[in-house]
Amino acid sequence: MYDQELSQLINAAISRIDDTLEEAAPFMAGQVSAWMRGLSRRRPEAYFQHPLGFPMLLVPWWLEKAIHRQPDTAFQGDLVYSTINGYYHVRLIDNLMDGHATVELEMLPALSFFHTQFQAAYQRHFGHRHPFWEFFETVWLQSAEVTMRDASLSDVTREQFVEVAAKKTCAAKIPAAAVCYKYERQDLIGPWAQWLDLFGCWHQMWNDLFTWGRDIKNGTCTYFLSEAERSKVAGQSATEWVIKGGFEWGIRQLQDWMGELKDMASSLDSQDLLAYLDGREAMLLERSGQIANGMRSAARLVDALREL
Repeated sequence: MYDQELSQLINAAISRIDDTLEEAAPFMAGQVSAWMRGLSRRRPEAYFQHPLGFPMLLVPWWLEKAIHRQPDTAFQGDLVYSTINGYYHVRLIDNLMDGHATVELEMLPALSFFHTQFQAAYQRHFGHRHPFWEFFETVWLQSAEVTMRDASLSDVTREQFVEVAAKKTCAAKIPAAAVCYKYERQDLIGPWAQWLDLFGCWHQMWNDLFTWGRDIKNGTCTYFLSEAERSKVAGQSATEWVIKGGFEWGIRQLQDWMGELKDMASSLDSQDLLAYLDGREAMLLERSGQIANGMRSAARLVDALREL
């Protein structure tokens, strides 16, 4: 999914974060670096290229290739650096709000570093009166708004899922818009932003569907589990609903959204984007097929236990 040039920019961005932290805030640097590397079992460079991750670094790359064919690597390097810092800013807050914090409370001052680096990267390319900044402020504040609203929900309807939960990734529109402003193609901001909004639904539903067991255990409110509570019959648990039809319902939602995503992508003049969607769809079919067999066996076991 990641061109060699883009992979190199991601590697350089991680090194740039480490070097900037060490120079500007050496006391903070060690703890922040350890936290960054502790978010997954992968190195940060690999973490940001995980095939199931949100394509926040890929979209600006594809978009510039669609406009200009050969991306400006210096510009893209700043976008990658900004986006990774923005991700860490949001992730630190999310871990605290979701109750998954380990060292995050002690790391709150690091938010200043992540936010300033996230914003400063764009200052190299857009003057303070440039219309980009109005877009930046609107989307960045919307990201904060939906994050707070999402944390307040104890039941998620489809409308709330689309308007709140699935828009927690809306900050990915900022680097995409930056590409459009760079080449004075503001006409492309709307279509790509709409695609990102819809992919946010698909991506969040994927996460909700394939982590439903952990979410039940942790008491996490999701659209998928809210639908389980609304749809299960009397005496049926959410787990039984998932086993006996709920999982298939979730897969249908993903397939329907994938069809819409492909239709939208066909007008965006990006073969990379279409290839990416084909790849994600193939992953969905493979993974859902494997799990569906287990669900059918579990459903038969549930029926047998009920008869007993």
